[in-house]
Amino acid sequence: MIFFKKFQCELCQKKFSQHKDLMHHQEITHFKDSPYDCKECNENFHSMLEMRDHLKKKHSYKIDR
Repeated sequence: MIFFKKFQCELCQKKFSQHKDLMHHQEITHFKDSPYDCKECNENFHSMLEMRDHLKKKHSYKIDR
């Protein structure tokens, strides 16, 4: 299966085949100083993926991806 890189970062023009990869790239590369916080316990995370994993494990959230 061939994946086309159709998701492009508007900040650096790097391309990704999946939207989630683009989001991860932006979180890690461009938005390092924008932590995500859990509304349940106020714990902070560097990426949305980390926060989602936390919500599923610690607060029993079911998150559709």
